[in-house]
Amino acid sequence: MTAIPSRRHNRTVAAFLCGLLGMVMLPSGLALAANSLLHSTDGDSVDSKNVMKIPSTPAALLAVVDGNGFVASLQMIALAPGGRGGTIVSIPVGAASVVAAGEAPRRLGDAFLLNGIDGLTTDVEGLLNVTFTAKAAVTEVEMAALIAGERDVNVEIDRAVNTLLPTGIQEILPAGKHTLTSAQVAGILASNQAGAPESDRLPIIKSLWVGIAGAGLNIATTTTEVVGTATTLAPALTVQDFLQRTLTGEVQVWQFAANAIPEGELNPTNSDMYALDKAEVIMVVASVAPSSVSSLYATINVQIDSAFTDATITREAVLRLSILGVNVVLVREVTGEPVAETVVQYSDDPVRAEVESYSSIFGPLTPKRVTQQVEGVDARIVLGTNFRDFIAGQPSGGGITTSTSIAVDESEQTS
Repeated sequence: MTAIPSRRHNRTVAAFLCGLLGMVMLPSGLALAANSLLHSTDGDSVDSKNVMKIPSTPAALLAVVDGNGFVASLQMIALAPGGRGGTIVSIPVGAASVVAAGEAPRRLGDAFLLNGIDGLTTDVEGLLNVTFTAKAAVTEVEMAALIAGERDVNVEIDRAVNTLLPTGIQEILPAGKHTLTSAQVAGILASNQAGAPESDRLPIIKSLWVGIAGAGLNIATTTTEVVGTATTLAPALTVQDFLQRTLTGEVQVWQFAANAIPEGELNPTNSDMYALDKAEVIMVVASVAPSSVSSLYATINVQIDSAFTDATITREAVLRLSILGVNVVLVREVTGEPVAETVVQYSDDPVRAEVESYSSIFGPLTPKRVTQQVEGVDARIVLGTNFRDFIAGQPSGGGITTSTSIAVDESEQTS
């Protein structure tokens, strides 16, 4: 196997040490308006051992807390290679945490109430299979300071923003287009409406972040040191640093889709709890923050290259590999037309034998031995049209997926 041990453990240090060495073919975000999942740039950077480095894509966790101490909105901020621009991923506060056997089910927001930002971070890291290098829980006032800029925030919402007063529910912002101040945006991000499901607020949260991304920040970054062709991020980045760096470059906004979990074994208290789409989570995190991803299973690590502009095809590949217990640690879009045959690039014969066994639910795989390796990756699967043809007419996951699988959420890009 070629997987490096550090990927199976804490990636905090690696996220900063693994700088951008040249222009490698890796995603810088989600090209959502163009109906394309991942970006890539041409070129490979290889060291003396013929190993291509994954550039640093560290991630931070930002929780916005209401006046009663409850998390009102939750975001992952993933920096693009080079430390400028990136992706803001909205995470449902009511998403079900991954709990150990015998533990009572809980929401991510419950983890914050139980153990503060540390407990919340642990639960989000477990749910997304990612390691954060910075974390913060901020109030409305603190959030307004984080996003304050010279320009107003233009937003378009498809539903009214309501608040709960002693006299009842009151509308504070009607549906439509609005120009808001940073204080107004922060107020909505830090607002919970008691009794209303979070699913009602999620589209509003997403629209606010799209507006924030569009407004940007006129703040000069000073903590990126450039040496030759390598860009190294200073190790002491705060969540404020993450947000400022992201908003000074090309920004993508994504929101995880979520299914309400009905009252039952997984939700015994009938709380406002949601299941995320596991395949979507893996696909997005492995595309925008690959250096922060850890291996989940005791098996090989796989990279997926896709030339398909249809994200559902890439998601289906991720889903089927996860069903097989395979770690998908890197996903990227490559330019050009999809190849005819799905190719598996490998350097070790045991990897070839294992990957060829996936054909039962993955379709025909053409092995190709290569000498170049990607650090932390055992096999690279380049999706071909035969994979698309193989899954056509089949149920998602080949009929052996779980009940938590849901459709991939559409998203938007701003710059």
